[in-house]
Amino acid sequence: MQTRISDEDLEHLEGFPESRKAAVMKRIMGHAPAQNVVLEGDDSFESAVLKLRGDGYGLIDLQRQETAFSTPWYRKSQALVAHAGPAVAMLLWEANAGGGSTTPMTWLL
Repeated sequence: MQTRISDEDLEHLEGFPESRKAAVMKRIMGHAPAQNVVLEGDDSFESAVLKLRGDGYGLIDLQRQETAFSTPWYRKSQALVAHAGPAVAMLLWEANAGGGSTTPMTWLL
């Protein structure tokens, strides 16, 4: 599978403060996600990344494993929407017999 993590995504990841990332990760690991669905198909990861970028999220980490990887994304507060606090989304991609599946999870902080 080819991922489409762009240079801009990697720049955001490198520029995101390590202490802030640790605090965000600690906070979400203590709570169940507000959304958790499984999307099948080779293009589901790409579609999910495009949606996150369009919604204003920036990549804050990338964890690779042998047959899976996870990418947490962070979005600052949006004052013009009902929920004005920051949000975190995580995409988990896993290899399977059908090619791959993507599980997007979201948390509202």
